[in-house]
Amino acid sequence: MSSEIKDKTSLTDSVIFQTALFATASMTVLGGTIIAPSIPHFEEQFSQIPHIDMLSRLVLTLPALFIMIFAPVSGFLLDKYGRLRFLYPAVFVWSVSGASGFFLESSIYLILISRAIFGIATAFVMTSVSALVGDYYQGARRERALGLQGFFMAGGGAVFLVLGGVLSDVDWRYPFLVYTSGFLILLLAVFVLFEPQRNVPASVSKNETKFNFFRFLPIYLFSFYAMSMFYVMPTQMPHFITHNLNKSGNLIGVSLAVSSLCTAFLSLFYARLRLRFSVFMLYFISLGSIGSGFLLIGIVQSYEVLLFALVLVGSGLGIILVNNSSWLLSVAQERERARAAGFLSASVFMGQFCSPFITQPLVRYGGIPFMLNLNGVILLLSACIFLVWDYKSKH
Repeated sequence: MSSEIKDKTSLTDSVIFQTALFATASMTVLGGTIIAPSIPHFEEQFSQIPHIDMLSRLVLTLPALFIMIFAPVSGFLLDKYGRLRFLYPAVFVWSVSGASGFFLESSIYLILISRAIFGIATAFVMTSVSALVGDYYQGARRERALGLQGFFMAGGGAVFLVLGGVLSDVDWRYPFLVYTSGFLILLLAVFVLFEPQRNVPASVSKNETKFNFFRFLPIYLFSFYAMSMFYVMPTQMPHFITHNLNKSGNLIGVSLAVSSLCTAFLSLFYARLRLRFSVFMLYFISLGSIGSGFLLIGIVQSYEVLLFALVLVGSGLGIILVNNSSWLLSVAQERERARAAGFLSASVFMGQFCSPFITQPLVRYGGIPFMLNLNGVILLLSACIFLVWDYKSKH
């Protein structure tokens, strides 16, 4: 038995296994980033459609609504029936529904329907991978694995952002074809991943198996807030770069890729940061970084400063993404891991879905710089709250 455990531990630390697992994880963040550079082109293609300014942003954020609804459902199913029997079909549906946007050029509403199906598939993929990371790794190995997961998610996002920007300049439909990469990831995952053996005692009572949502509520609330603020980048920056700074679609992809690369870099070093700083202090650092980036973009309004500000924003996100997952998995017990991860996915994507509804009225009122400045101040004030919280927890 000990030999079998040792073999599985060796397998989960192998390069090919981690590539399969974390490439699957990267699919969840690629959902919106691939087509983000195409948003301005949507408004041109469907200019005759009423409220196209909002509908074009919903193409990016509508999947988040369905992730919000179905991620908790997926968590309960995964805890009851296992991980892989849901993961593999979800990856397949993710690829098909994602790529279908290429063929639905005649109707923005059909594209929105395909994005809704895409969101349901993403909910199962995201919850499955989060639960599998908790199942496969423990302790310091888990911290390192979460850092690698963040690196794959952000690094993949950076690559596909650049690719999406280049393709969107050729034709606004071409970025949808990048979703076909999911078929290759599925093939690798089927041959490498295994269903983990979960040690859930058979004698656990009904009360003990009941999921306590409110124990995780602070994590969920903060995840919602942080992601609603961060998602200003893919929903508003393409318009800011093309209309306020008069730059091309190629620079949209490059600019957002700078943010993703910084996210990847900080994710790799999360385990070291966690040794030196508390959870609350890391939230203070990350919120302060994102808030400062917003203010720089809104006040200075130059492309060179924008790139530096995106470094700050991406670095802050790199800390937040891993910090949220690490905090959650350290609190969740094995029998409730998928359910806890499902609600975390829901809160993250609820923030993404609500982001344009929070920011677009501010943009209509005072423009993108006004919206960035206001949100920047709110983020800095929130960072100060976490600093006080950290001080009180130590004294």
